[in-house]
Amino acid sequence: MSAQCVVEQLVKNTGITQSNSTELYPAQHRPGDKGLPMLVVENALGRAVIALHGAHLMAFKATGQREMFWVSPKTALEAGTPIRGGIPLCLPWFGPGPDGKSMHGFARTMDWTVVAAERLDNGATRLVLGLDGDASVSALWPHAFAFRLEVTVGSELTLKMSVHNRGTDAAPLAFAFHTYFAVPDVAKASVGGLEGTTYIDKMDNFTRKTQQGEVTIAAVTDRIYLDVPAQQTLKSAAGRFTIDSAASCAVVWNAWSNDKNIADLGEGNHVGYICVERCDVADRALTLAPGGEYQMTMTLSY
Repeated sequence: MSAQCVVEQLVKNTGITQSNSTELYPAQHRPGDKGLPMLVVENALGRAVIALHGAHLMAFKATGQREMFWVSPKTALEAGTPIRGGIPLCLPWFGPGPDGKSMHGFARTMDWTVVAAERLDNGATRLVLGLDGDASVSALWPHAFAFRLEVTVGSELTLKMSVHNRGTDAAPLAFAFHTYFAVPDVAKASVGGLEGTTYIDKMDNFTRKTQQGEVTIAAVTDRIYLDVPAQQTLKSAAGRFTIDSAASCAVVWNAWSNDKNIADLGEGNHVGYICVERCDVADRALTLAPGGEYQMTMTLSY
């Protein structure tokens, strides 16, 4: 059975339809672009769009609520290129790779496959995407692996990442849900739930500081918060989003005026998003033993 037939069989009768980025995001395409295959998950509780490229959450909207994610109008939706916006998966490393250049791992630029799909008794839809490989996939991370992303779409969005080290050597591992939340004006947004925690300020020579009050954005911001509470709340003029996870870290990032130097972001576009990421990175990255498994869950709600 072909890969396409497998997808069709798994999504049958689950409220999932197949689409293409040229249809869903025409403004990000030029005439003749092939686009990227995408799945639209829709039920009475909510709707999500997922690109198989990178197992990338593009959109989520609970019924009666506003869109949760921001996607850059400048992003390229093409094979082999990271998508700017939504929820990129930073895996199996965060930031520069072992070569000092390859950013955020290879999982976000590879094609994932549908492993399972089902309707749940509560009306939500569960979808599992997978990416498997061996040491030949990346010279920078030469380990056999199985990655699984479980997505549950309902009145809230729950993501569960699982990493299985199928190799015979220990594997260094870092992971982040690099979420771009949509806000009307980032300068008027705030993030609660990080007060009193220690953060690494990447814009100040990686100095370690203590967060005073809620996080607000008034300049280029790139901070890694360590040992954070399970819940953060993002507030803006449009309302609030709540982030729940047992991950040890959080990252808050906005390019601010540096957006003009980022080709797939573009000048002035920093206003519409704030990244609040849950992750195990920096000091809290880990080493996965041979045969070992890592799991991390994040739930996003209104």
